[in-house]
Amino acid sequence: MTINGKQVTRSEFEYSFNKNGNPEKAVDAKAIEDYVPMFVNYKLKVAAAEAARLDTLSSFKKEFMTYRDMQLTPYLVDSTFIDSIATSIYKDSEKQLNGRDLLKPSHILVLVPASATETEKKMYRQRIDSIYSALQNGADFATLAKEKSQDPGSASQGGQLPWIGPGSTLKEFEDAAYALKVGEFSKPIETAVGYHVIRMDERKSLEPYTVLRPQIFAALKQQGVEEASAEAKIKKLVAASNGRLTRELVLDSVLAANGSDLNLRYLVQEYHDGLLLYEVSKREVWDKVAQDIPALEKQFKKNRKQYAWTESRFKGFVVHAKDEKNLKAAQALLKKTADGDWKKAVRETFNKDSVIVTVSGPYLVKKGENRYVDAGVFGGEIVKSNSNYPYSGVEGQILKQPKSYLDVKSAVINDVQDKRTEEWVKRLRNEYSFSVNQEVVKTVNKH
Repeated sequence: MTINGKQVTRSEFEYSFNKNGNPEKAVDAKAIEDYVPMFVNYKLKVAAAEAARLDTLSSFKKEFMTYRDMQLTPYLVDSTFIDSIATSIYKDSEKQLNGRDLLKPSHILVLVPASATETEKKMYRQRIDSIYSALQNGADFATLAKEKSQDPGSASQGGQLPWIGPGSTLKEFEDAAYALKVGEFSKPIETAVGYHVIRMDERKSLEPYTVLRPQIFAALKQQGVEEASAEAKIKKLVAASNGRLTRELVLDSVLAANGSDLNLRYLVQEYHDGLLLYEVSKREVWDKVAQDIPALEKQFKKNRKQYAWTESRFKGFVVHAKDEKNLKAAQALLKKTADGDWKKAVRETFNKDSVIVTVSGPYLVKKGENRYVDAGVFGGEIVKSNSNYPYSGVEGQILKQPKSYLDVKSAVINDVQDKRTEEWVKRLRNEYSFSVNQEVVKTVNKH
């Protein structure tokens, strides 16, 4: 194709068609033929956006560049940079362990509040002693942990804790844990948080770096190390260029150098065009339609049957109050102010000093969509009252059919937008030149 003087290759069309145009993975000529005019319309809208210079807006540039840079990050990842960080992390772990094992313990904790008296401490001590006694008599550690431990993080896991090393937990806990062999459990020990019985599940030496490297890399990746390494590489290239390069020029060159990667090229192009399409559609159609009240009213009045409901709706509010008197007063107030500033009226009438009445809405709902409306309007079950606002009710009216476009606003707006879009596309097809090479279209997905 050629759209407004710009050539569109078969590969770009195939990328778009295979990704967006054939949800059922159809590859027949009819599916491709149907997609051609849709794609032309899409490109014409993009041409209109570019003619309006929407691609020069700072907001567009910022969002597009941010996305483009994200796609280019994998091409700038410096594995040496990441490896140096991973090696440093490993060496820090080696230094911290200082030849000692890594431990994987479980524990049962009886919490002792900081304010506990000596009498209370004795009670907590007796509790941990009884747990210890049960373990000595053959009770299952994991079962007791689930039942008795007051450590919410580990109790549900049978008391199991993550791997620990020197300096990673309370000293008393660490000392007792390192004294255990695999399968042993400790006598009750006291720490700043309470009493523990510890069981040693596993012990191991720190694995070699070559073994742990993939795990460290995966953790670093989650922390954004690839982006950091890409930024470091960009800065290095800019600094070495003696002022010839900027960050943008570096990224432009990366994109150009990887032009043979069609997925990358067209993914970036798709996002670029998609941003422009959104902005130009918003300006040319969406915002204008939303503000064109006469057109919306006309669409509704002319097509009432199209917007007819199969069942009634309730249009109004749900009210909660602290007493019946204020509930009824709020309902009466809403009846008068429903079309005005009802929020202000409710606030100034009932809630100046404290919240006596709460109002939610306005709703437009059918049976089954709101339990309070169901109870107050459609004969549903009475809803259990809120203890703070035990009196509940509704205020509004039942509509058998929509009275105005506002009652079916989203559907009316969508229909008017569709009509305006059709009209806009017709203008674009007259305003901009385009041509399609049908011989090449016949070869799509067949080469």
